[in-house]
Amino acid sequence: MSSQMVSEIPVIDLMDENLKSGTETWFSASQVMRSALEANSCFYAISNKVSTELHNSVLALMEELFDLPLETKRQKTSDKPFHGYYERSPQAPLYESVGIDFDVSPVNKEAVQKYANIMWPTGYDHFCDTINQYAKLLVEMDQTTKRLMFVAYGLDKRHCDSLLESTSYMLRSFKYLVPQNNESNCGLHAHTDLSYFTISHQNNVRGLQVKLKSGEWVDVDLSPCLFLFGAGDELKFWSND
Repeated sequence: MSSQMVSEIPVIDLMDENLKSGTETWFSASQVMRSALEANSCFYAISNKVSTELHNSVLALMEELFDLPLETKRQKTSDKPFHGYYERSPQAPLYESVGIDFDVSPVNKEAVQKYANIMWPTGYDHFCDTINQYAKLLVEMDQTTKRLMFVAYGLDKRHCDSLLESTSYMLRSFKYLVPQNNESNCGLHAHTDLSYFTISHQNNVRGLQVKLKSGEWVDVDLSPCLFLFGAGDELKFWSND
């Protein structure tokens, strides 16, 4: 079975051994994805590629990164707007985030090393190896879902290949403070992302919500094997939606 439902959001099972290009399962999953995108602009993908050990290692390394001194995190790591470090502000006092650019295709360790050498001038091989492994697995899922989407809309495989070859990625991690008694619990205001797809993967703290077309806000599931794919502004421009 290639699809299920979690909180009204369809789930595409990337672990299904029958999910191969050209099969009935592949076509069925593509139609589930199309319906999900047109209904609420998002869907879940379930995958066991990111092991529990890797998941926990990434979370621990992100904690180390956020614990660095503020002046270290403020260093320039990207020339692109909206990339790099976001510190807490009066408008978002609970929110902090870091971004790691992967400007080359395919994703490789050099991009992480470039970032890590700024944060840790003496180097940090474990950070580079772990984050690179995690990013590669996310890219694999992203490419699979994009191929499904092109099938769903009957588009030429060559156009999909061209898109995948030209896609660059950024891995962004968010941290939210616990609000004080007199503070709002809103870490970041409602927004859309600029990307084609945004893949969200949570730790064990419930924090992210998505807005359905009905106007209802629903919590994003916490399961480590679930990845939320959200359509960004770039996909909406591409589809003339």
